[in-house]
Amino acid sequence: MSNPLNQFFQELHNGNDTVLSIDIAANGQLIANLQNHLQNTQDDMMSSLVEKAKLHNGSWTRYNILVVSFLKFCRDVDPWSLWESFDLVFDYYQSLSNCLLNDSYPLESLVPLFKLTTDIVIPLAARLDENHEALGTRKHQFLAHVSSIISKVFNSVKPKFEEISSRFEDLPEKQKVLLYVSNRLNNIYMRIDSSSSCANIFKNVKPKSTIQRFSQFPIREQIEYRYLLGRYYLLNHRVSNAFHQLNRCFEMLASQQTVTPALRRNMHRVLNYLIPAGILFGKVPSMQMVAQVSPELARSYTPLIHIVCEGNLAAFHCWLAEHETSLRARRLLLLLLEKMPMLLYRNLVRRVVLLVAFPQNLNKISYQAVENAIRISLGPPDRLARLPIIYRTIHAPENVGNVLETLVTLTFLKANCFPLSGQCVFRKTANIRDIFPNINEKLVILFPLNNEDSWLDE
Repeated sequence: MSNPLNQFFQELHNGNDTVLSIDIAANGQLIANLQNHLQNTQDDMMSSLVEKAKLHNGSWTRYNILVVSFLKFCRDVDPWSLWESFDLVFDYYQSLSNCLLNDSYPLESLVPLFKLTTDIVIPLAARLDENHEALGTRKHQFLAHVSSIISKVFNSVKPKFEEISSRFEDLPEKQKVLLYVSNRLNNIYMRIDSSSSCANIFKNVKPKSTIQRFSQFPIREQIEYRYLLGRYYLLNHRVSNAFHQLNRCFEMLASQQTVTPALRRNMHRVLNYLIPAGILFGKVPSMQMVAQVSPELARSYTPLIHIVCEGNLAAFHCWLAEHETSLRARRLLLLLLEKMPMLLYRNLVRRVVLLVAFPQNLNKISYQAVENAIRISLGPPDRLARLPIIYRTIHAPENVGNVLETLVTLTFLKANCFPLSGQCVFRKTANIRDIFPNINEKLVILFPLNNEDSWLDE
């Protein structure tokens, strides 16, 4: 019978690094053969055997460490439960990533292996973190560890301006996975409540890239990158930037020829954030279209759209309370609680103008009329008392002056406020849009798109 270890070393000498895969589904036969062969081999003997093999002429120490960690994995892994062997997996993953940090070595064949292993390690780390209390570990401990490993690989990607490529296929392997690595890293940061760390990644993708245009990256990674960037902007309450990225992301998904279950899931995933961003930005998506992708989201957000149009603060607070759990999970509750009321106030004041000023051909409304409207919109006090405190202590009819002045400052209302006389005066017109311009046009002026993202649309 041939020696499986010698065959293994021969494959490595031939440049076949795929034999280093810990994917049991794909490489299980080799792993099983090596496990039987190495049962009585101690760690120091294993290291000695690897050194004697003279892989890469014995000049690449980190590669030898990788091979040793792979052999330890083969010897000790429980093939029925990676859960029981996670220390072996993480040790191997760390060794593999270390090999990618120095571009002076022939690491091209290891990059696809790193990508494959990353897709194994991240779900494993997530499952371990879900059971951190039973394991006695810290919350997010394993995903945080994985992020530290991936970030070193990301930081090691260096642009070579003398090798600017016009084709993705011509890129070095590390350049090919630049967007993949950044997406996996940002995904983890979102999951472990460390979204502030995403800023450094988004800022450095373009400087690290050797490719001419963002559109040359794989479409799947482009979509994921825009989705994560849009979520990042939403977390930082930068609504216009968030809407632009999420909307472009959804358009790219919707342009796919075949609607598969996976595509529908991804569209649903984007709509979770695009819908609230669209409402805040004044670009409400078609609920008929949303219902085709996700009837659940359509049922949830259709009432909110009507509430915003009516300027009904009481119904808005009730809607937030009803959906609080899901909004908290998506980090949307504070965003809506902070940004949405000004849209409701705008539409409420708009109704006052239409019902009070226009019929009398007036170009002003009194503070008292707006205050009364706010009082009606907030609902009776006993109804407010049943809601959590965060929904009943922020808004009050007496804040009418602040409401009107803020609407004017945001250019949601084109008027002049006179607190002493208690009047809000606007131009005399029969066109309500002259007084209440489109929200999205004003938001784009007030909060322009980030110029650093312009390369995404080139």
